[in-house]
Parts: sequence; C-alpha cells; structure tokens
Amino acid sequence: MDIAINQLEHDLVRVLAKIEFNGVKIDIKKLNSVEHLLLNRLLTTTEKITGIAGTQINLNSNEKLSTLLFETLELQPKVTSKGKSGFISVDKSHLEKLKEDHEIVPLILGYRKISTLLSFCNQLKEVHPKTGRLHCNLNQIGTATGRFSCSNPNLQNIPNVKLKDKDNETDELKIIASKFREVFIVEKGCVLIGADYSQIELRVIAEMSQDSFLLHAYNNGVDIHELTASKVFNCKISEVTEEQRKIAKTINFGLIYGMSAVGLAKSLTTITKTPHSKEDAEKMMSDYFAQFKGVKSCLEGLIDYADQYGYSRTLFGRTRPIPELASNDLRIREKGKRLAMNSPVQGSAADIIKMAMVNCNKAIVEKGLQSKIILQIHDELLFEVPENEVEIMEELIKYEMENVVKLSIPLTIELGKGANWAVAH
Repeated sequence: MDIAINQLEHDLVRVLAKIEFNGVKIDIKKLNSVEHLLLNRLLTTTEKITGIAGTQINLNSNEKLSTLLFETLELQPKVTSKGKSGFISVDKSHLEKLKEDHEIVPLILGYRKISTLLSFCNQLKEVHPKTGRLHCNLNQIGTATGRFSCSNPNLQNIPNVKLKDKDNETDELKIIASKFREVFIVEKGCVLIGADYSQIELRVIAEMSQDSFLLHAYNNGVDIHELTASKVFNCKISEVTEEQRKIAKTINFGLIYGMSAVGLAKSLTTITKTPHSKEDAEKMMSDYFAQFKGVKSCLEGLIDYADQYGYSRTLFGRTRPIPELASNDLRIREKGKRLAMNSPVQGSAADIIKMAMVNCNKAIVEKGLQSKIILQIHDELLFEVPENEVEIMEELIKYEMENVVKLSIPLTIELGKGANWAVAH
C-alpha cells in the first residue's frame, strides 16, 4: 500500500471518531408516524394475501411461500433450480419475473419492502439515552475497495426516495419511504448541509482513461449522459429523449461495474417497457465503445494490470488483491475481471472523499468553528452547522471538497441545506 494512503487512513481515524461521537439527531415523533403508516400498510397487505391464499400463511417462510405459489396456486416457475431445501426459489429476482402472472406476487414483494422499512424504523429508534442521538459505526476497513461500511445501524441503506410530483404520486409505499430522510434533523439553531460529489466515479473513469469525449464534456459542462446518448443513438445532444438519456446513464454506470450484455438487456427492457435481447445489448455496447475508445482501452488495461501484478491500484496507490484472475474456473475469472475494472474506480472515489473528510475537519478546527461532520454516506458528507456559520461553511465545504485533488477535469459537489436530510439532499 502506498505510504500516502497509509497516512490518509491514520489521519482519518480521528475524524471518524468525531463523527461517531457527534452522532445524528432523530425526530422520534416523525419516526413513530412513519412506523404507524407502515404497520397499517403491512396489515392491509397481509389481509389481502390471506384472502387470496384462502388461509393464513407465514409470509417470512420461503418454504411456505414456495408451496403456496407453485403447488397451491400452480404458478409456472421461471427458474428450474431448487435450493438446498428442495423448494423452488422465491427470492426477489424470481418473484419480479412472476409479477404479471398472479395478483398475489406484487403483494408479497410489497410485504417484503414494508418489512424492510419497518426494520429501519426499529434501528433508528436506538438513540443514546444521554445524547438523544444515533451513533452508528463507520467501519474503516469494512470493504475491499476502500469505501466505508456502516453498522449499528447501517445508515447507508436508508431509502433515498424522491417524489417528482408529490401531489399526484399514487404509490403509497413510495410516499412513505420518501419520509425516512425527514427523520434526520438538527439541534435547534442549526442547519443541516449536505454535500454530494457529482458523478464522481464517472469523473474518475474520465481521469483514468483520458478519453477525449469525456474530458471535453466535463471540462465544458456538457451533460455526460446526453453526450453518451447522442453518440450511441447517433443524434444531436439537443435531440436526445428522456428515455435515451436513461439508457445512456445505465450504460455509463453499468460499464464501471462490468455489466454484461444480459444485464444491460434486462435494464433496457425495464426502461423501454419492450423486450430487448442480449444481441440488442451487445450492439449497444459495441456502439458505445466504438465512440469512447479511451474508456474501452482503459478498462482492458485495468484487467491486464491486475492480471500481471495480482492486484488492482487506485489513482492514489490503494491496492486490492484480485486472486480470482488466476482461477481456472471461467466464472470466477470473469468475476475477477469485473473486480479489476471496478475496484480502481470505486477505490479512487473512496480515496477522494476520505481526503475531503480530513481536509474539511482540519479547516473547521483551524477556523475555530462549531460546525461538525455528522455522517458520511457513499459520496455525500452531512454537516450540522450553527445558523451563524452557514455562509462560512458553504464556502469552506465547496472549496475543500472540489479542490481536494487536482485532476484533468473539475470535481463538483451538489450542495443542499435545510432542517432535515430530505431537504438538504
């Protein structure tokens, strides 16, 4: 591991200790209101499922559900494999394929979503009796890529649901889920500031690949997804449709994670509501790489590097062993290729936000401010800021996060503020 990365991790220890000590304030009254809505929804959903099944059933038992769906109701499974228990799988991916086959399937998926959200409610209630705040653990070596993991509770899994049209939204569960970030509040006299890196992983790919199209786009404020769509669909940027942009966004982020043609075909089918074959997806990927030659060369180079040295390496020297590339098993080796492509990108993004955390904390201390970092989620930092420090902190955060490293393209953050997390992000 690079000496600078080791130093970064050492510098970060004190910052993480502060964040965990600071904790986040939870609006328990609001949380109880959300829980009440979910419990009512759970009861209604359970009653509907019982009515269709004709009997009460343990909805948390995969065996009972499998028996109900494929024996009692005689649904035709979309998979042939069976688990160790000998029952046909009722995991989410299989149930998603069965949604149109029977009215009970969407209800079961809904029941599971509600149960997951209720578990979040229980976790968020675990506030400290003395501080009245929630103190989670940020695990510094929680992932192989260098990103943090979060536990007790895992706040990285808190839903981030935004309603485009609140007044006309009809999905009741979506409306309830959108309220979760409203329960994260601040002390009286303070404001919550959220600072989120914009497309940081795509910017890392642009830096690594030095692809001329990506560099031009980021240096000239061109929408990267519209640019990609214009290249793939061979049209002007001004002519790109919303659907084409969604497809381009899926391609841009999917390729970082080693998305296969099968995976892209599924995404295309979901976006366009029309079936897309593996061949359709392969052509689209081919069209993409024909335009973004620098990206193609970069991804191939990352695999070659990891294959030669046995590990991947971020822009800043963080390494990750990838023994999967030495496997004789083709499936394991393919996994190794995906790791070789993604780890340097995700790891570089992790390095950047870690450096930003250290720099922001240092600047806050040097200026003698009362503001504090209270949470780090993915590419976002949350700050609890006294009202009289808001203007100072907005400038400080923007400067420290956007100038933490010098790349060929600018790093940009999206800054928001408000009385709760939902408003600040």
